[in-house]
Amino acid sequence: MSFTRRRRSIHRMLHRAALSAALLGALSATCGIAAAARPAADAPAPAVAAPSESQAAFDARMRWWREARFGMFVHWGLYSGAAGRWNGEPIKGSAEWIQRNAHVPTDEYARQMLPLFKPKPGFAREWARLAKDAGAKYLVFTSKHHEGFALHDSAVTRFDAKDAVDRDLVREIVDAARAEGLKVGLYHSVIDWHHPAYPYRDFARLEHPLPHPLEKTTDRDDPGYAQRANLKAYQDFLQAQVRELVEQYGPIDVLWWDYSNPGAEGETWRAAELMTMVRAAQPGIVMNNRLYRSLGYDDPQGSLRWFDRAHGDFTTPEQAIPAQGMAGVDWEACMTMNGTWGYSALDDQWKSTRELVRNLVDTASKGGNFLLNIGPEADGSVPTASATRLEQIGAWLRRNGESVYATQASPLDAVAWGRITAKPDRMYLHVFERPADGRLRLDIDGARRARLLDGGSALTTRREGRQLIVELPKQLPDAIDTVIELLPTES
Repeated sequence: MSFTRRRRSIHRMLHRAALSAALLGALSATCGIAAAARPAADAPAPAVAAPSESQAAFDARMRWWREARFGMFVHWGLYSGAAGRWNGEPIKGSAEWIQRNAHVPTDEYARQMLPLFKPKPGFAREWARLAKDAGAKYLVFTSKHHEGFALHDSAVTRFDAKDAVDRDLVREIVDAARAEGLKVGLYHSVIDWHHPAYPYRDFARLEHPLPHPLEKTTDRDDPGYAQRANLKAYQDFLQAQVRELVEQYGPIDVLWWDYSNPGAEGETWRAAELMTMVRAAQPGIVMNNRLYRSLGYDDPQGSLRWFDRAHGDFTTPEQAIPAQGMAGVDWEACMTMNGTWGYSALDDQWKSTRELVRNLVDTASKGGNFLLNIGPEADGSVPTASATRLEQIGAWLRRNGESVYATQASPLDAVAWGRITAKPDRMYLHVFERPADGRLRLDIDGARRARLLDGGSALTTRREGRQLIVELPKQLPDAIDTVIELLPTES
């Protein structure tokens, strides 16, 4: 055994001894249970100290992220091997939740899934090149999803990639992303269906429960729960794994927490301590707000209204784009290409490239970022449907990326024919549908000149009273989104 492996074994023995001692203590109490059901947004927000960072320092730290506008999300873990089936039967629901949706106990899940997880050589380079060619500026991937399997070499668990396949997969992915010039982010779940101390029954009894495969079990089904469950022990484990991730892999640009609900948020995870530790190790990092309830997965617009910078740097509407942005709120819409985050061989409900490009533009036009997901197979291969769509998005961005990257929300009211993005000295008119009369009408002052962004052909502009008129070609050159650059007329 190498010195590194001996050190890992010693660390693990010490951790297990500390964990055993902690488990002999009393069950740590979780937050109280509300008496009547109500929307998560109506539950009192936890008291949190206001951020001490100046606005100028915050803006400087957020600058690259705001300019990026487009990132690639990756959901990959043991669940990828199930591919949407358990014991041969299709399981309804998102594929990465298959353990919960099929109500599979921890040991049985590990027994069946670990042999199926066989990452091929070079998978990380394929992901990074695909993201780069798609025009994404950053890549965020699952270091640990709810199933509890860690992709990094962790000294505090044997349920990790190093023990399973003798590879540090976080290292491989981070290095590959950096080699392509991408910013790199880690998705990390605070929920853990594998850890023995995770107090899932306390969370299952909340008004807004957190999910677990055994959430409906009784003492007869899980007789050791009361002696095993210990929130403090789980918090210590969570802190230790996050510390490994932010201290051992060089610069990490994004930490994408997931997820919390009222009654299981904030100090349930020792959030202030976590965030302080992360920022000490990674001063420039950008973090989302899912250490607290974010509403992003059930109320896209509400997630913007409820946002508090003390909870994180940006909020995360999920599977939907808010009807409108909100000044002063940084947000990122995360979305799948089909109906599931993890790989499913059963889900062929793919969004078209046209819909995905327009979603990207819609998000940018409201001042947000777009994080588009892929769910690789168990060996790391990217489904052909995902790769094809990313290649097509990249081709569109190579022609029109100037109208997306480093843009701001539209300064004008919504238009029926498409969307508008802006930079300080110009606007970009994204024409999805050609008006019947072939004219764009804008409530904007002053003389302007217009040209097709792709190719540079000039378009006729004129004023009609208070409106600027832009004459379109008889046929739109791009059926997905024809972009027109609009600039002030030179004097």
